[in-house]
Amino acid sequence: MTVSYWMDQSATEPPVEVDVCIIGAGIAGASTAYWLKDAGLKVAVIDKGDVACGASGRNAGFVTCGSVEHFAREAKTRGEQVALDLWQMSQENLRLIETELVGKGLDCDFKRGGTYSLAGTAHELEVLGETATHLQARGVPVTVLSAEQVNRDIQATGFAGGVLYHDDGEVHPGKLVRGILERSGADFYPHHEVRRIEDHPAGPRIHTRLRTFHAGVVVFATNGWSGELNPWLGERIAPTRGQILVTDPVAPFLPAPCYANFVLDYFRQLPDGRLLIGGFRQLAKETEVGTADVLHPEIQANLEAFLKRHFPALAHARVAYRWAGTMGFSQDGMPIIGALPGRSDLYCVAGFTGHGIGWGFKAGQLLADLLLHGKTPPHVSTRRF
Repeated sequence: MTVSYWMDQSATEPPVEVDVCIIGAGIAGASTAYWLKDAGLKVAVIDKGDVACGASGRNAGFVTCGSVEHFAREAKTRGEQVALDLWQMSQENLRLIETELVGKGLDCDFKRGGTYSLAGTAHELEVLGETATHLQARGVPVTVLSAEQVNRDIQATGFAGGVLYHDDGEVHPGKLVRGILERSGADFYPHHEVRRIEDHPAGPRIHTRLRTFHAGVVVFATNGWSGELNPWLGERIAPTRGQILVTDPVAPFLPAPCYANFVLDYFRQLPDGRLLIGGFRQLAKETEVGTADVLHPEIQANLEAFLKRHFPALAHARVAYRWAGTMGFSQDGMPIIGALPGRSDLYCVAGFTGHGIGWGFKAGQLLADLLLHGKTPPHVSTRRF
């Protein structure tokens, strides 16, 4: 960000002195602030926009277990134990949302009714079957469904079968993140875009157009925008655009959120009857990058066509909303949590690769544990690079 001399107001306000300055008021930043709330620290959360103005307010609201791949593929790529550990960390994220937030009165339209993962081909159904076998052996409630069962359950046509993960959930992500931040007790400064971070013997200086922050520690909870503030993060987190549309309300017919096409595409029916669908970025992977908020006509057309092809109930449903959102895809598909190399005053919690709601609340706890107790998180630490 550049700031003209005429618009720089930072000298008119005294510096804000804090122990921790968290840049980013999405799920990761709000959650980090939440888990620091009882530590007796002065915490500020700042953002270029408002609460959840990035991916946290532009996603589909899935609270799912696992990572960016079906479990069977994760196990082959990372090893069985790592894949299981990552699954269990996301399970803990869901449990914490339910017990720590929803169970204590946070109204965020949370529902825990499972998710379907749907197969478009016999090959994908085979991979899903392998995943179910792995997880069932470890006590995870998963049911394999035939084509007839799937198409009957979700009132659809054209799917080859699938699995139902019974533990997964869904949420209104905007309400969730706003509620977490409100409960954190942190001071929030919206519309404070960071223009530079200055090293200083007393701690980093964070400069915005409106004021300057003096901090002991800075946390980059900036996901897809991380590279704009730090080159090390920019080399490891790629800003990647996603597309979503939402229809007018229709009568309820979809019992739970769904993934399809190796979790690249996803859809759910909202509490007011609207149908949300996102995905299809595989049609334009080379161009759906960066932080620009732009619609992609071909992807949007394919999202709409998918609904009409598979769901008779949506044959005449009007599209009411279309939007794009920037995600942060890490190099290896796992979150990046910890201190930046060679620094004890710069930390990050980012790189969720399209699964920020499924990871973010737990990720904030992991970073808080590192800051307060020196506990290095397994598998997702910055030390792996």
